[in-house]
Amino acid sequence: IEPMYQYSLTWFIGLFIQAIKDSEPSQDLAVRLKNLDDFFTYFLYKMVCRSLFEKDKLLFSFLLCTRIMRADSQLTDNELKFLVTGGVAVGDMDANKASTWLPDRGWGELGRMSDLPTAKGFKEEFIKHEAEWKHVFESGEPYKETFPGKWAECTPFVRLLIMRCIRPDKIVPAVMMFVSGEMGQRFVEPPPFDLAACFEDSSPVAPLIFILSPGADPNASLFKLADEKGFGETMKIVSLGQGQGPIAAKYVDDAYKEGGWVVLQNCHVYGSWMVSLERLCEEFKVETAHKNFRLWLTSYPSPVFPVSILQNGIKMTNEPAKGIRLNVKGSLLADPIGNQEFFSSCAKPTKWFKLVFALSFFHAVLQERRSFGPLGWNIAYGFTAGDMEISIRQTKMMLDEYDADQFKSLNYLIGECNYGGRVTDDKDRRYLLCCLADFYNVLMFDDAYKLSPSGVYMAPPGTPNYEEMVEHTLKLPLTQNPEVFGLHENADITKDQQETNYFCDTVLDTEAQSGGGGGGAGGDEDEMLDALCGDILSRVPFEFDREKMFKKYPIRFDESMNTVLAQETIRYNALIAAIRTSLASLRKALQGLVVMSADLDGVLSALKTNKVPLLWSKKSYPSLKPLGGYITDLIARLHFLQKWIDTVQPAMFWMPGFFFVHAFMTGGMQNFARKYTLPVDTLNFEHRMMEKEEYEVAPDDGIYVYGLFCEAGRWNKETKELDESEPKSLFGGMPTMWFYPKEMPAPNLDWKEETRDAAGNLKIEGVYISPVYNTSARRGTLSTTGHSTNFVCPIVIPCFKKPQSHWIKRGTALLMQLDD
Repeated sequence: IEPMYQYSLTWFIGLFIQAIKDSEPSQDLAVRLKNLDDFFTYFLYKMVCRSLFEKDKLLFSFLLCTRIMRADSQLTDNELKFLVTGGVAVGDMDANKASTWLPDRGWGELGRMSDLPTAKGFKEEFIKHEAEWKHVFESGEPYKETFPGKWAECTPFVRLLIMRCIRPDKIVPAVMMFVSGEMGQRFVEPPPFDLAACFEDSSPVAPLIFILSPGADPNASLFKLADEKGFGETMKIVSLGQGQGPIAAKYVDDAYKEGGWVVLQNCHVYGSWMVSLERLCEEFKVETAHKNFRLWLTSYPSPVFPVSILQNGIKMTNEPAKGIRLNVKGSLLADPIGNQEFFSSCAKPTKWFKLVFALSFFHAVLQERRSFGPLGWNIAYGFTAGDMEISIRQTKMMLDEYDADQFKSLNYLIGECNYGGRVTDDKDRRYLLCCLADFYNVLMFDDAYKLSPSGVYMAPPGTPNYEEMVEHTLKLPLTQNPEVFGLHENADITKDQQETNYFCDTVLDTEAQSGGGGGGAGGDEDEMLDALCGDILSRVPFEFDREKMFKKYPIRFDESMNTVLAQETIRYNALIAAIRTSLASLRKALQGLVVMSADLDGVLSALKTNKVPLLWSKKSYPSLKPLGGYITDLIARLHFLQKWIDTVQPAMFWMPGFFFVHAFMTGGMQNFARKYTLPVDTLNFEHRMMEKEEYEVAPDDGIYVYGLFCEAGRWNKETKELDESEPKSLFGGMPTMWFYPKEMPAPNLDWKEETRDAAGNLKIEGVYISPVYNTSARRGTLSTTGHSTNFVCPIVIPCFKKPQSHWIKRGTALLMQLDD
């Protein structure tokens, strides 16, 4: 999960011996064993927890809980596997009887869950009590509801399985409730970071290691502890980097003999010296080390950090506070704002205090928006306190040295340089500048100006002093709604779903590591896998007959779509060959007729866990779908092309059906350029949203396309514009579009500052330039063709009610395919 999560058997045995000493004694053997068991389980949880990041603490509790339950035969491997994978779909699914509210994916999982011995007959009961189950589905906390019928009495783990099918976005709080019910509340409330306790557990030969995360700085607590223990004056600190190795080695050597603390910072930067550090630590002996010697190390998670030091040292994580309120408070208390002299020395105090609060709030919004995944940022950037510091100093300088407000300069310096310098994706930069424009504008000096649409967040009124500003911050809500980031309320569902996906994927990874993965799994499972292979082989057609195709669609100068079709069939044929060959070989390997190679083992493991095998992904188009959804999608794509080959070129093209969609769009442009003898590089598409769903005849010029989805918005058929999403509906279908080639510049995804009317409201341009992505991951890499592996093109969508900035903050984008 993380390269820094390393623990040795020696360390584990040490904990066990410690637990024998520290647990409550008893003359009664059964009581003594119970005491030992309870004490050691929690002691192990506490010791491991302090070295885990927040995101993995619940995961560890769950693994601990399920391992104990499996050892006590209270839980089967199949039940756990179903929880994290949703089962593997074989054959066609029967019709969804609750299609008005339950997604097809949930219905399929519900059917597969009914095959488990502990959930026999669930599907029939579900249909019988459909109205009551719908009430559970619509609840804000479905995991706390009483389930209908006989399922009110089901075991806590079966409740989890039902949650997986009905409301997968709520699995994480449901797991928390499950662990606390099985093991006690203390196993879901990690102990707070306590540096003094870590120091008490340490010895001169075990280094103390801070595992860093962006925004966290352990120095303050370390210096405080050093002062308390009397090492503040003599502590040696080295920030590692080129040429610092010998200095660090000398400090360690001296302190080892004479006593003292040595702090080596940023070990991850100096990978080449880590071998020397490992050798130094291997020579530490209890007999020769000075009793006051301590070695402190700090490092971001990195594969270069020596495993032996990690296994034997004491690891600690100390993450920055989460949430807008604590983030703003942290910025106000940190240097330079926390420095009283700096804070109170500005020539224009009223404007200065407002902008200090605005920048702290802006910094918090950028940081916290990361928790929404690709909806928040395409790439999760690690903005630091350093970005904040340089920006606040420049703000003060501009206020001190100029009479007029310098918002244009400040927006450029902060948005393009200080923060923008980290941003590599142009859509992310557009959001960053759009967000900054909300905080760094002249309206910020008005006491009535709202920092969020609801007005819950506002700057402190008047000219507050430092204490009043901090006090005002502490009155802000502890948790925040998505509206403060400009996101729709549905963004919380997306965020919860991402947490569920992370949780299930990491449980699956740890289980695969400890369970040995593939290699043939025993009778019943082998039969199930063989049936799955047979089912996929029977559904995926054979390769396209390209010779026959060329006779009907020869490469012609006036019809570029023939070339597109030829290229598409080459790509799909390679994918079909990879799928059919690997499945045929896997069936032979399961029967023992051929050797199970590493590639086949990878395919086997993927099929068991409902994932697309890596062997196929290498030959495939981008997709985040699970195995069942991927096969269904692939068959639909192949059917689309086969129909084209068998009949005529379609009047409307299913845009997500193309393997390489850029070639298809270039083909449409090329046809127009050759027809009117225009240079193709002067052309770009104009996008027109069409009234009808279907068209029998292709347009004279350009192409009709359909099949796109809108995330964080929807197309309103009545008003014919982009509109807000429906509650609980994350994606909406887009209408048929006419891509009409024209001699004009491409739609520009750069941020253009919006103007305001006399009342201070933003003027509405009437369009939103939306990016189109292959998958909801949004992040892509530049491929050899010069195109992104994920970003497709910008599309101009009409919107008459809201300014463009509203949709930029929403994270609204069009997707070629969904993840299910």
